[in-house]
Amino acid sequence: MADGQYVAGVDLGGTFIKFALLDSQGQVVVRDSVPTRAADGAEIVLERMAAGVRRLAATVGDSAIEAVGVGIPGLVAMETGVTIDLANFPGRWPGVQVASTLGVATGFPVHVINDARAFAVAEHGMGAAQEADVALCVTIGTGIGGGLVVHGQPVFGLGGAAGEIGHLIVREQGPRCSCGNRGCVEMLASGPAIVGEAVRRIAQGFTTDLRRRAGDDLRAVTPEMVTLAAAEGDSVAADVLQEAGYHLGIALAGAIALLAPRVIVIGGGVAQPGGIYWRSAEATARSHSFVTDISQIEFRPAMLGYDAGVIGAALWGRARHAQIAEDTARRSAAPASPA
Repeated sequence: MADGQYVAGVDLGGTFIKFALLDSQGQVVVRDSVPTRAADGAEIVLERMAAGVRRLAATVGDSAIEAVGVGIPGLVAMETGVTIDLANFPGRWPGVQVASTLGVATGFPVHVINDARAFAVAEHGMGAAQEADVALCVTIGTGIGGGLVVHGQPVFGLGGAAGEIGHLIVREQGPRCSCGNRGCVEMLASGPAIVGEAVRRIAQGFTTDLRRRAGDDLRAVTPEMVTLAAAEGDSVAADVLQEAGYHLGIALAGAIALLAPRVIVIGGGVAQPGGIYWRSAEATARSHSFVTDISQIEFRPAMLGYDAGVIGAALWGRARHAQIAEDTARRSAAPASPA
């Protein structure tokens, strides 16, 4: 077995940590996952991540793995592998040295990337944005994240923060966001936003089957429950999804005006292709786009589903490791400067 044939991916999620081993063709050959249990703290969670990587390595041998890529659900300094802010994690993980800690614990080079950017890397490399010269990739779940592909290459921007579509402001003086602003689209169109609006309407006495579905326990309401109720004719649930999709569409319209993407890839558990939320978002984006030829823009569902984040993290680990090796070789080959 050739050295460096595989690359490992780790996707740190709020509920589960996902692991995958990719071969030289980018195909997943081993999968694993463990509960995150983020309340245990960063040190213990990092130990779980390292243990998962070691389990992957045990299936092929240490020498067969060239690098590890790690997707982080928040702001992270990609060059140093240090977290800046994980808004949905207890303690928010400021200054946690993910790359160096995992590197020491596993013995492999470790490279980190924001999880939404990992999603974009995966969909560009192996999914719905493969041939797109310019693509916007958006993932919708607990939050709303995004990533950009420009001239066929992922774009990370200052500090790796390019693509944060979830923090475009679409309602002035709207609800306060964890980022500090008001009216971010994440607060109006994400899974929790849909649940929050549905619960508000139930509590205010709107006529809806959602109360029965939840068994009178408002904590049981989920985006999936709202989506199912809407599909079965519940007008309140449908209106909640319609409104959430509208806000996403406004954010997409702004992104379209700025980027003029050929393809918009939408993934995550909330946006079902052809559903009310999706149709509302796409229709709104199209009806609010005038400076770009909207007829040439395709809205595509993500192709890689549950695996997108961990595949993207692994692909990034491989690409970043190769780039560092290339840069090192170039510097070594450069002629010495004259004294």
